[in-house]
Amino acid sequence: MLLKGLQPSAEPGRFEQCVCGLEARAATLLSGPRLQPQEEKVRHRLDKQRDHLFTFLRHAAVPATNNQAERQLRPAVIARKISCGNKTKAGAQAWQVLSSLAATCAQRAEPFITFLTERLPLASARPP
Repeated sequence: MLLKGLQPSAEPGRFEQCVCGLEARAATLLSGPRLQPQEEKVRHRLDKQRDHLFTFLRHAAVPATNNQAERQLRPAVIARKISCGNKTKAGAQAWQVLSSLAATCAQRAEPFITFLTERLPLASARPP
């Protein structure tokens, strides 16, 4: 049963009981170190974010997945690969920054070119 679906129709306290049980189970799973280095790395990362793992259950406006963010990034990843913008580390980093800024501008309904021209200093002309 999906906990988020239980929220509006559950008897009083049942949803909170389920969430508390889930948080207790997560605490148990994340409590001890793991023998395998990769498992320990994941455990440590999740343990650091434990307070935020189940935010989506307590706040209806927070989605349970990051699918929307993934879908927004996909076109930029495809364009970077097609343009060979990832041939160098500097090229990949520049592409990441520019595509992130472009996505932010799109979400704010702000023209990307205007955003850039207002913030980037013009290079002074050099003599030939």
